[in-house]
Amino acid sequence: MKKILSIILGVCTLALSKEPLVKISEILIDCQYLEEYKNILQTESKQSVKLENGVLMLYAMQHENNPCQFSIIEAYKDQQSYENHITSPHFQLYKQSTLHMIRDLKFIPMKALNPQMALEKNIDE
Repeated sequence: MKKILSIILGVCTLALSKEPLVKISEILIDCQYLEEYKNILQTESKQSVKLENGVLMLYAMQHENNPCQFSIIEAYKDQQSYENHITSPHFQLYKQSTLHMIRDLKFIPMKALNPQMALEKNIDE
């Protein structure tokens, strides 16, 4: 077990050896598309994390006081991983499928204070 944990830690450290790209996306959608947008967003974010090694996290959140406002914490291994992500077929499908739904979109660049911090923990543990 200790050997497995050491290997996992080594892989995680190697994966984060470059400066990660981290940002927050703020998205306001037209409320008439709320359920449709949520379904598309959940599908795309799951696919991205599952299919793309460089996508470390896509954590989508819906604002409590405005259900048509979303924030997404995005973390990528590096700039190249982000560029690969935005040209991927599933992201392009998300973009084209939701373009008419989005009323406002802002990107907030962030700097990771502790890039080696664990980015994922199973809440079922």
